[in-house]
Amino acid sequence: MAAIPLKFQSGDALAFRNATGATELWGVVERKRGGYLLRSFNGSDQRTWSDDEIDSAYGARRLIHYPCNVQGLPKSIADVLEKTWEYWPEEVRRHAERRAVYVAKVDALIDAYPVRMEAYAAAAEAVYTAHCEEWKAEDTELAIRRAAEDAVLRRRRKPQHSDAQPVSTSPVRKPSPYTIRSWYIPWSQYGRDIRLLIPHCHLRGNRQARYCRRWDDAPDTYKVMAAAVEDCYMRMPRKRRNYAYSKYKELCEDRKLPYVSFRSFRLFIDRNYTERAEFERRYGRRAAYLKYGVFERTTPPERPLEEVEVDHCLIDLIVVHPLTGRPLGRPWLTVILDRATRVILGAHLSFEVPSYASLQRALAHAFWKKDLSGINGLEHDWPCHGIPEWVFCDKGKELRSKSLRLTETMLNFAVVNLPRKTPWLKGAIERLFGTIGVQVFSHEEGAILSRTMDFYDPIARARLTLAEVSQKILKWIVDEYHETVHPTIKCRPIEKWRHLTELYPVRPVPDFDHIIRMTGEAIEQSISNVGVHYKGLLYSDRKVLEELRARRGGLKKKWIIRVDPYDYGEVWILDDHVGRWYVLPCTDQTISRNVSRYQHEVHKLIAKHNLPPGTPITVKHLEKAKALAEETVQVLFENGAATATAAKAARYAANGQPFTPLLNGAITADPQLPPQDTDSSPPSAPDLKTAALADALPPADGTSTPASSPGRPERQNFDDDIERMVEQWANEMK
Repeated sequence: MAAIPLKFQSGDALAFRNATGATELWGVVERKRGGYLLRSFNGSDQRTWSDDEIDSAYGARRLIHYPCNVQGLPKSIADVLEKTWEYWPEEVRRHAERRAVYVAKVDALIDAYPVRMEAYAAAAEAVYTAHCEEWKAEDTELAIRRAAEDAVLRRRRKPQHSDAQPVSTSPVRKPSPYTIRSWYIPWSQYGRDIRLLIPHCHLRGNRQARYCRRWDDAPDTYKVMAAAVEDCYMRMPRKRRNYAYSKYKELCEDRKLPYVSFRSFRLFIDRNYTERAEFERRYGRRAAYLKYGVFERTTPPERPLEEVEVDHCLIDLIVVHPLTGRPLGRPWLTVILDRATRVILGAHLSFEVPSYASLQRALAHAFWKKDLSGINGLEHDWPCHGIPEWVFCDKGKELRSKSLRLTETMLNFAVVNLPRKTPWLKGAIERLFGTIGVQVFSHEEGAILSRTMDFYDPIARARLTLAEVSQKILKWIVDEYHETVHPTIKCRPIEKWRHLTELYPVRPVPDFDHIIRMTGEAIEQSISNVGVHYKGLLYSDRKVLEELRARRGGLKKKWIIRVDPYDYGEVWILDDHVGRWYVLPCTDQTISRNVSRYQHEVHKLIAKHNLPPGTPITVKHLEKAKALAEETVQVLFENGAATATAAKAARYAANGQPFTPLLNGAITADPQLPPQDTDSSPPSAPDLKTAALADALPPADGTSTPASSPGRPERQNFDDDIERMVEQWANEMK
């Protein structure tokens, strides 16, 4: 295909970019047959470029045309051409457009007059006569608009410090022929660009420093001002500009130096520090990053269960005991959300603080099918389950535990621990928690709302039990959230789930028995001659353990053990030779069956403080401690004085029931409420032991009262929690 010749003028500049990315600048000398004679600006010989070569570079976007000689361009004109037309204020562009009318008229009349000055005068008279009234009306309209804007923003308006200062509105006057000549000559000589007609108002004024500058080490007022800004304004704790200015004046007076005005001091800060740099120095790098950073939106996954998010949330609602009606505090909600479909895969609601126990129950609920047949009031099902590929979560202790790492290896998924304090990286679940708080909890009695704390007591107004709250959340999930068009995916989450699962089937759990064995707490323990010891309990199956101990290295080997954190009645041991799990029952079922890890630690703590120092804890001691704990919890539910104390008892009474029943399987025994006997008086317990147990049970929400901290508390360390309980118990005994 033949190249179409491109039009260039003599004196134009052409920039060619070669294959390496370097740019060569050439000047147009003249038109030759079939091309142009170009002169290199680097001093090499002239050469003729054919139309085909120029067209090829032009089509490949390797050619830039400058309609002037950029090498000999004056600095004032080069500075103007470097900036785009939109950079200049509206008033400046208006003046340039009017000048363009004058120079265009000169271009049309210049051949009709033997002397150019006569053409300039004729153009000035013709254009002024034709456009005078129109331009006056435009100036009046602009002045009225500017006055209205200034009236609104006068008190909080900041001065503009751009190099492109706006031109003040002045009466429309007819320019002289000499003025038009000063416009026309550079405009016609350097490419006829309208930017060449920009008024150079930004170059007006005195550009020299008002006071003498010292270029040696001797101080001057500007060096002192920079030091005052750094020491008194750009550091923590944050101070105001007038305070830094007062310190600057004191330093100048001490050194007998002149000082600038407060306005010049503010201009110095604005011109030498960007708003982000100032914010970062005064508030910290992270605060500046969150305020001024630009975050890219990630591409949503294409397959269901390709990416899921996990997090815990302390719900903004006080719940009460089902029998006594006493306020218990705020439970924790753990949710697993699928990013591709936005469906909720699983959840767990209890007074257990964020730990592997609550995480394990949420995972089990997400991995297996839900059975909602026995729950009344639901209009839809919850057909969401399966094993994910990637799990995105924060750096909580339970989310970095060895147990979860072993679970992801066995079930073939990966856990991604996001950097600390980056909630936007799992923004879908963070937004979900906010939606639940507004749509489920905000209108219920007992809701924790910061705007109502002064005149609304959520503890006194609490009415819902944990089971009722769970029922409300469940109905909202299956009947409202899953059945409402999601603004991100533009359809209903359950509809998206069904569509994508038809295209990409989900991975199932091998069988229901794997729910605990593959998600339970993982430990490594050797096998002694009596069995496996764990937390002071003994687990044994003679036939199984004898076979494992008889193998080579079986006596010294650390075997993988899985423990249900809500039931210490049995554990699972892995035979890695044949790839099979074996059940090891606890030899003392009375103190282990349906006893959670937290309950067992409390039982040991009670037994320890009721025995002389150094006395070993036996099964009988643990049985008595368990009976005392259950009795004391009953007393706390009925006669406790503080809501926080009842919350501690509620955490102790948690039995690990899943959020909804799982199909054809149960993880724990049926929930058992404290016995209610209307004919007999409430069981009694020694006041000292009751108070000691209240101290031994940490708050479920990590605060003295649930209403005192409506925000989200930090996670509690279980081991530190136990040590704190020991100290509290010791102080109580004193």
